Order: sequence, then structure tokens, then C-alpha cells
Amino acid sequence: MLMNLLQRLRFGSKPVILAAVLAGAMIGVPTAIYGASQGNADAREAFANAEKFRSNRDVRSARIELMNAIKSDPEWIDARVAQAEVLLSLRDGLGAEAELDRAVALGLDAAAVRHLYGHAYFLQGEVQKAREQLIAGDIPSKNHGYAARIMGKVAIQMGDPQLASTAFNRAMELDSNNPDLWVDIARFRANTGDQAGATNAVDKAVKLDPKNIRALQYRGELLRFQFGLGAALPWFERALEIDPNDVPLLMEYAATLGDMGRMTDMLVVARRIISLDGSNPRAFFMQAVLAARAGQYGLARRLMQQTGGVIDNVPAVLLVQGIIEHGEGNYNAAIDKFNRLVSIQPDNRQAQDLLARSLYLAGSASDAVDVLKPQVNRSGADSYALWVAGRALEAIDERGQAAAVLNRAAIHDSGRESAIMAEAPLSVLQAEAQRNANDARIVVPYIRALYDADNFGMAFTEAKRLQAGNPGVSDAHILVADVAAAMGNYDEALDALEQARSIRFSEPVMLRLVEVLRAEGEMQKSGETLVQYLRYNPSNIAGLRWMAYSHLETKSWATAAYILENLRKRIGDNDALTMAGLTEAYTGLGQTEKAIAAGRIAYRVQPSSPVVSHLYGLALMADPARRRDAISLLKKAVAIMPDNPGYRQSLRRAYARQSADRGKVKG
Repeated sequence: MLMNLLQRLRFGSKPVILAAVLAGAMIGVPTAIYGASQGNADAREAFANAEKFRSNRDVRSARIELMNAIKSDPEWIDARVAQAEVLLSLRDGLGAEAELDRAVALGLDAAAVRHLYGHAYFLQGEVQKAREQLIAGDIPSKNHGYAARIMGKVAIQMGDPQLASTAFNRAMELDSNNPDLWVDIARFRANTGDQAGATNAVDKAVKLDPKNIRALQYRGELLRFQFGLGAALPWFERALEIDPNDVPLLMEYAATLGDMGRMTDMLVVARRIISLDGSNPRAFFMQAVLAARAGQYGLARRLMQQTGGVIDNVPAVLLVQGIIEHGEGNYNAAIDKFNRLVSIQPDNRQAQDLLARSLYLAGSASDAVDVLKPQVNRSGADSYALWVAGRALEAIDERGQAAAVLNRAAIHDSGRESAIMAEAPLSVLQAEAQRNANDARIVVPYIRALYDADNFGMAFTEAKRLQAGNPGVSDAHILVADVAAAMGNYDEALDALEQARSIRFSEPVMLRLVEVLRAEGEMQKSGETLVQYLRYNPSNIAGLRWMAYSHLETKSWATAAYILENLRKRIGDNDALTMAGLTEAYTGLGQTEKAIAAGRIAYRVQPSSPVVSHLYGLALMADPARRRDAISLLKKAVAIMPDNPGYRQSLRRAYARQSADRGKVKG
């Protein structure tokens, strides 16, 4: 089905509105429609064709037929209104407004289409204008449900969830069998954290209309959020079988393929989008991502210019723009992009790392330290952040701090990333939590502070209480799991993580499950969890790392090497642990030169890492001419971590091998 689908995919001023348009000016039954025409024969034939296309959900073809109808009879109001409805379904609010204006100018009572005006203004982001239309007192009763639905969407855009809830409740009373309404309700519920409610709503939409494109698309989006990228594809493909030309659907499909690492397939879909919508910025952005990943920064820049700047404030776009500038050595320009990204997403660690790296390379080492300080000063800091921070501290002559940070990077002592992080003094947080015992935003920092103070018992009690009051919130279960794991209560941690997993099987949940299962000696279950996660998230770096390390542990050298080589293609040679893993895999396969080459790169990246020194030393031991160097590296690993029994055993074996070699020479 997928291959068939992909093959198919290759291939001035407004007229013045009559006085009756004034919002709220008229109450009661709308006046009759007076038009200059009832539609000539050619117009009616085109209109009939358009209705057939609309019934088959082919709105693009319907739009063309309605254009023909309007061309044949420009003064036919019905064709104008129908075209406005089609344009609304295509998310062209400006075009829909223009058609409605013409219909009103021809004699249509504006009250009859006020709900459509509200929709058109909503699509243009004109929320106040939309609101004025949708709450007008002269909207015919048959359109009240439609108006309430759009009012709910407008309220979301206004940032008023209470108004949105009221509007959607009203729409449900009036138009409960409208699948589009249930899709909108699903999106609203998901945005307010009600994941289960969102799923129930979109399931109802699909049940009401199994061929509703928006319902199928959003069902896929929810599954993508809940279980991973691959879970969404069947739903997107099912919707594309119904309408292969639906641009919003194609964009979600292409983005998902790209996130899964299926770049060629993504490119096919992106080109299809451009053939349908030559100015679509997201399609050009997707191609720019592909070019940037290939290191073709000039091409990526030209493709980004095709977006016209309309998506420049989107976080993902800022990230790619910064990467392009960084890749071309324009570090100050990269700093500007990454600064904007961090201001939007202050917890985005990748953005922090890239900003710090750009600052360091631009000669602003002290600023780089400031960016990374919050991350480095807590558990969970990634080794790259530690390395950049260490180099930046060296550059500002803070040698002591630099050595400590670089030592952490060398032994990969980032600490396990946790939901637990203290944000204020414990006494302050305790007082706040006591005053607001049911406010999770206040209680969670208190639990974090208790955790940091090693008061696990109290932290666990508070976390369990929070979990009981928020059973549909994944983070509440993760919090319980983190405290329970710190206490060594792995059964409780597993129970909480399984509850979190049922809500959303995210990367943080997967990583915790793997670690807790391994801590309990459940290696097979740990592996099964990884396989299940990677089935829907096949390009997830953290999951692939764990899978590769699991194969190294079981001496499945070829499989581990295959996974790690694919990771290497994606993230480059500057990840010491990936290269060290390849060193071990190739040593196990007896491919000594490949093992030594990988070890040399790993050692160049992190020469003070005991893991790297140990594995590089073992690779060199396989070459009789390089055993002296091998022993030096193995001694270095032991010197850095003298309590590691594996390192000491490797060194003893190396000495024994050296003695045996000498004995052979004497003999």
C-alpha cells in the first residue's frame, strides 16, 4: 500500500459590503436572497459537477468546476457561496472572504453567511473580526452549531480555554453528529492535557465518518504522539487513499517520514506538495532539512529563502537556519538564530548546546559557559555539553573548573536525566505546596526539592498523592518512578512507568523502563521494550544506542556494528561512545584495522575517557606490533578508574600476553 501511494505521489480593494453586514445590527429571520441570476445552463452544469466532486471529497476539483461556473455566470450567488465553502475547506480564508463579499454585493443577506465569514476571518488570524461575526444576533438557527464550533477554534486562538470549552459544549448540543466538530474537540482536549478525552473524541469522529480526512489525519497525529512515528503512517496512508491531494495531510505525512529518517520518501511527498501548492513554505523547509543534513548548506539556504520568511519564528525552522549558519562558519548569525530558539524553548538542550558551541567558536567563551551552566550543574547533562563547557572554561582560564567538567565528560558521568530537579529552596517550596496542595505546578517543584535533599520517603508520599489526582498525566507517573527507583523500589517504579507508557510511550519513558528492567536483571524484557519502541520510532538515536549496546553485551558484533555505523552516518564521527562501540564491535569481528581506525577517532575526540582508552587498547592488542601502545592505553583506563574490575582484568591479560610473546621470542 505504501509503495503504491508513494508512486502515485511522484508523479486591490474589496467591494463595499451592504449595511446589513454590520455585526448585530439585525435580529430575526434573514431576508430572502436576491441575485442578479439563477445560474445559466453552463454554470449549472459546472455546479453539478462540483457537487459530485465535493461528495467524493475531491475539493480541489470542485474548486475548479466552481471557477468554471462563476466564469459562466459571475452573478450567480449560489456558486459564490459554494466556492467560499470549498475555499474554507482548503484553508484559504482570504479567498473565501472575497467570494462572500461578492455574494453579499449581489444581494445575499450577510446574516445567512455570517458563520462562514467568522470561519474566513479565523483562518486569517483576525480573531476579533471572527468573534464579532460569530456572536452576532442575526445568525440563522440552522447555522448556530457551525458558528459555535468555529467560536471554539477562535477562543483557542485567543488563549481562552474556558470560552473554548463553552463554545464546544454548545456546538455539541446543536450539532453532535458533525465529525469535524469532534476533531476540533479532540485537538482542544489534547492541548489541555486530556489525552484520553482527545482519543475518545477523534474515535467518535472516525465512527461518524470513516472517510473524514481531518479525523483520520488527527487520529494518526495522536498515535504518533502516544506511541511513536510509525504508528501514524497507516492512518495517514488511509486518508491519502481517499484524497491524495490534501496538502495539510501530505505535510504531516512528509514530516513523519522525515522524522523516521526516510528522507527519500519525504522528498517525494514534499515535491508533491509543491506541485499542488507552489508557495508552500513547509515543503521547501523539508527539502532544506534534507540538504542541511547532507552538508549542502548553500542549497539549504536557497531552499529556506523559498519559504518567504513566513515560518521563520517556528522553532524547528530556527534550528535549521542556525545549523546552516553554523555549518558555513557564520557563528554570529548562528548565535542570533539559536538565541531566538532558546528564548522560545528554554529547556531545549540541543539548542543550548548549539548556542554555546557557536558562542565558543565566535570567541565568547564566558557567554558559552553561562548558557551551559544550568545544564552542567545538574544530573542529566549530555557529554557534548560537558565537553563544550570544559573547553569554554579553559578559554577563560578557569582551569580547576574546566578539569572537573572535562573529567565528568571523560567518564561519561552525565548522571541519569530525571524528572527531579530542584528549582527553589526547600522551605519556600514546602510553604507554597502546603498552601496549594492540589496545584501540580507548585507541588512538583516541592517533590523535586525533597528528592534533591535525599528525603525520598516524603518525596514518594507527595508523588503518589500527585499521581492519584492526575492519573491521565504521564509526567505524574514518571515522577513516582524516579523517586521509587532512587529508593531501590523497582517494582513500584515499573508499575508507574507502565501507567505512563499506556498514556504516552515517549523516549523518557522508554529510557527509564530499560534502565529499571536492567536493574532488576530483566534483560530480555528490557530488549523487548526497546524493540517495541523502535518499531514505531526506528530512527530514535537514544533507542538505537541502547539497542547497539545490548548487542555488544551479547557479543552480536555484526548487528551492533550495523546499528552503530548507521548512527555514525547520521551524527558524524564526533561522538566518542559511538566510535568506541564500533571499536568493540570490529574487535569482536576480528576486523582489526577497522577497530583500530574507529578507536583512533574515539580517542581523538575524548582522550581522557577510560571507556575509550580501554576499548582502543583492546583493539590495538589484536596487532602484535602495537601491543606496547595497547598496554599504555589499558594502564591509562585503570589509572582513571582503578576500581573497575573489567579494566584491571584486561590489563592483567595484556601483561600475560606480552610475557607469552617474549617467551616465544626467547624460544
